[in-house]
Amino acid sequence: MRLINDKTLKMDTKQKYVRLKEYDEIIIFPQIIQHSDFKNMNPISAGFCHIHKDKVVCFGESISLRLSSKEDDTLKATKQIYGWEAMEALI
Repeated sequence: MRLINDKTLKMDTKQKYVRLKEYDEIIIFPQIIQHSDFKNMNPISAGFCHIHKDKVVCFGESISLRLSSKEDDTLKATKQIYGWEAMEALI
């Protein structure tokens, strides 16, 4: 976390994520955890994400899993966290 203008607290919102085949759901977790910790859960995509006030933006890749983010991961993650309306606003 960093303090901005002595009044506004801004958190680092960069996280990691994996998308699992079995549930077709996204798991978001802190950067200290390794993507490879999820290798036995059959991930189909993985990378990083930024959590904003109305959307989750997925990007990048996991080198340890040899998986990239998928085009629709942002929509899926946004729907999971903020609901259908937030996802539809991105379309």
